[in-house]
Order: sequence, then C-alpha cells, then structure tokens
Amino acid sequence: MILNFNNINVLLIGDFMIDQYVLCNSTRMSPEAPVPVLNPEETYFTPGGAGNVAINLSELGARVTCIGTVGSDKNGKKLKNLLLQKNINVENLYETDLPTTLKKRYYLKGKQVLRVDIEEINEHWSPKNLDFDYDKYDIIVLSDYNKGVLNNQWFSKIKAKNIFVDPKKDDFSFYSNATIITPNLNELQRAANTEINNNDTLVKVCQSMIKNSNLEYILAKKGDKGISIIGRDKFVKHIDSYKVNDPDVTGAGDTVIAVFSLSFAKTNDVEKSARIANAVAALVVEKKGTAFVTLEEFKSLKNF
Repeated sequence: MILNFNNINVLLIGDFMIDQYVLCNSTRMSPEAPVPVLNPEETYFTPGGAGNVAINLSELGARVTCIGTVGSDKNGKKLKNLLLQKNINVENLYETDLPTTLKKRYYLKGKQVLRVDIEEINEHWSPKNLDFDYDKYDIIVLSDYNKGVLNNQWFSKIKAKNIFVDPKKDDFSFYSNATIITPNLNELQRAANTEINNNDTLVKVCQSMIKNSNLEYILAKKGDKGISIIGRDKFVKHIDSYKVNDPDVTGAGDTVIAVFSLSFAKTNDVEKSARIANAVAALVVEKKGTAFVTLEEFKSLKNF
C-alpha cells in the first residue's frame, strides 16, 4: 500500500490514560473463592485511550499534537514520557490534581481475567488556551472516553473542517457538525435508544442521526460483522470483516479512528478509507492488549 502520512498534521483532543498489563501464571485455586491465585511474572505500561490513538497515528508517520489532561502523579509522567518517545507533542497535556486514569489488566495464559480502573472525572475542565489555531492542522481527531476532557464548556468553540470523532456520549448531538463519527453498535444503540439487529435498522438510525446532527458520515463498527458507512444522499456501504482467530479487541476502536482519519485526509475517499481501517483493525485484534500496527505492517497490506 502506497500511502504516505508524513505530511499530515493531526490535532488529537481527548481522554488520555495509561494501561498497565500484569502477565501472570497460576498453579492453584484460592481456598477463599473460586478464583485462581495469580503470580505476576511481567508488568509493562502502554498509553491508553486517546494515548493509544496518538501512538497509532504516530506509528504511521503523522505529526501529532495532543490536548488533554494527565495527573500530576508518577503515571502522568510515565504517560508523557511514553508519548514523547514516539515524538508526540505533549505540551498541551495539562496536569491536574486528579489521578491519571489507569486501566490495570491482569492476564493469565494469554487471557484477560481481571481489570481494575482508577479514575476521577472532571466535567468542568477546559484548556488554558481556548484560542487554539485549529487551521494549521489537516485533521482534528476527538477521542472521547467520557472522562471529562470533551465537554460543552469549550468543545463548541472548535471551528474547523475534517473533524473525526470516536464517540462515547449517549447524545450524539454533542458532536454536531463533525465530519465523521465512528461509534460501535452498542454506542449507536444507546444513542438511538433502539435495538439494532440488522443493517436496515442500522441505516435508518444513522440516516436520522446524520440529519439531526449535521454529520457527513457515520462509520459503524460492528465487530466480527465488519463496518458500515452511512452518509448523506443515501450513501451506504457495508464492508465484511476479516476472520480472526481468538481476537483481542482491546483498543481496536482507537486504531480504526486513527487509520481511517489519516486515510481519508490523504484520499478523500470514505469507502477506501474504511476498507483500509477495517484491514488494519484485523491485524491489531490478532495482538494481545492495547496494540498498534507498525508502518511496515501497514505497507504490506494490498488490494487498496
């Protein structure tokens, strides 16, 4: 695949967090409860949430600037350092008195058996500089995990083209005027308050949301059922998934928004961009934990 993203400037706004992985073994069950006694063997950290989006963007060559928060704690410093190692601009990752959001996952024999989250949500946060020069960026990516960074106090001030959103809020009108949003089926069902069990219902729901929130497209992530793109003027495309044995979907949505937004910025072709994102996501879910696709893996993809 010949797509070069080196000249693309990305502004990434969202909820930055850090993921901790504890790889364990176990030789016995607990006498206190029907659970295994875990013996940690290896621990490592990776950027999570919007941080994982940043890594996915940077690994493909984009120049990434971040806006968000971290805690003034050791996890916040660790997260910033991990991003800096990938040449990601963290000057606008502001420290707060709240702890850095941490997702701690325990794995046993390659399977996640426990997750512990540490977080506090600040719904009144806003960046120090509201007059940010959005025009100098080719695309703006909003990675919303509903942890407080994206809120109505300042979000409505963003005036730019090519805004791509990975949504988490139940009311998609919050993202009005965005170019494309990339919800999964559960997020769509909550936002529409409607059960979506076939493509016809999916299309009707998305067409209504596009009209009501002035969106250009909705890219619906359907897990092992693939991806659907619904747009204005009755645009509809359904893309089948790739077969993956024993998938780990941790962070797959981060990969989709990163790859799709870069591909769209380069090609302005929504279907081609979705097909590329779909293929890259299949590579990522073959890996364990929060993962990304390397530039070499991306270049090896064909048929686009």
